[in-house]
Amino acid sequence: MSALENTLESELPGSETAECVAFVSDNQTHGVIASVARQFFDSPAVRDGGTQQALEYLADTAPPKVLIVDIGDSSAPLTAMLSLTAAFSEDTRLIGIGTINDINLYREMVGAGITDYLVKPVTEKALAAALCRTEEAVGVPSAEQHQTKKTNRIAVVGSRGGVGASSIAVNLAWILSHDRKLSTALIDLDLEFGTVALSLDLEPTRGLREALESPARIDSLFIESATARLSKTLAVMATEETLAQEITFNPGAIDVLLEAVGRDSDQIIIDMPRSAFAVRQRVFEAASRIVLVTELSLPGLRDSMRLLTGIEEVSIGKPVTIIANRTGGAQQAMQPRDFQKALGHKIDFVIPEDRKSFIEAANNGKPLASTNQRSAATKVLRKIAETLVEGQSDGGQKPKKKAWLLRRKG
Repeated sequence: MSALENTLESELPGSETAECVAFVSDNQTHGVIASVARQFFDSPAVRDGGTQQALEYLADTAPPKVLIVDIGDSSAPLTAMLSLTAAFSEDTRLIGIGTINDINLYREMVGAGITDYLVKPVTEKALAAALCRTEEAVGVPSAEQHQTKKTNRIAVVGSRGGVGASSIAVNLAWILSHDRKLSTALIDLDLEFGTVALSLDLEPTRGLREALESPARIDSLFIESATARLSKTLAVMATEETLAQEITFNPGAIDVLLEAVGRDSDQIIIDMPRSAFAVRQRVFEAASRIVLVTELSLPGLRDSMRLLTGIEEVSIGKPVTIIANRTGGAQQAMQPRDFQKALGHKIDFVIPEDRKSFIEAANNGKPLASTNQRSAATKVLRKIAETLVEGQSDGGQKPKKKAWLLRRKG
């Protein structure tokens, strides 16, 4: 057993309740942390390991006041740190120790809610200063809170195939980016049969599958390479994977992906598949708002009820906007009042059937809101976008028009 291991073993008793816990991989860093931490805490614990060992510790033990983790061996240090922030509340302060000396990386970490990042070799003075800053960071939002405040995550899901959920997601993204001038990202999570890229006449991007299978690869450069930019304010992630291989999602990758995309986006529109249970559940949990698109039919009612039940199980109290699409057309088999009575939820918006305009837009590879701005469907889509952005009209209530008009005049 090495000297480091001997020291570590001697510090294990009582470490479960330690105010400060560190996971490090080398003797020099261990010695510095053990020496300095004793000046701040009664019984600090220093253990051998890195991100994985820290995650295992957090799975079985209450988070400490301060967690120090060596991420020197990680190829994606920011991702490694973000995986840790998802495992504890805002009461824990996180300090990373790595080998990459990059001011941009430091700024990204601090911007994501991580308390501090130190570069090896770590000195006692630098660590002491970082521990002092953990006391100053008591009022700083956690990474999750920071991201929630910055980025509005809107998940769009159809009650069943063919109800127009993808088309609505595309139009909402275009309206938010083009009309409202908000930095917007549109993500198509149906990696095999998604239609977002096709609807916008874009070449499918590469990398989304890899991101969802191996979240450790996700960083700012990876996101950039896996994104197609339709305009200055609209970025699109949509792929077209082969049907010859099974796609294995890592559900935890959703959190990392959305956080990474959200660093450069005010709005994230997520076009969701209905079939991938683990992904669907994770997106529901991570979303700020959920948009459920349906047709007024008996199958649409049944599947809307099932999806609403699933949403309520994982996201209690989260705003859900119900959109009845293509009303007045051949697909409508129920009246809105009968549908919402059976559903137990108000239909918030009704989009009229306008098959000709939608087909024309699809053939041109453009959103309906771009090709036919005066259509009745476009007018409803704009109202939906306004509601989702302002957050003023939950449960079917109308937006506060006076505030909207005052902003426009200013």
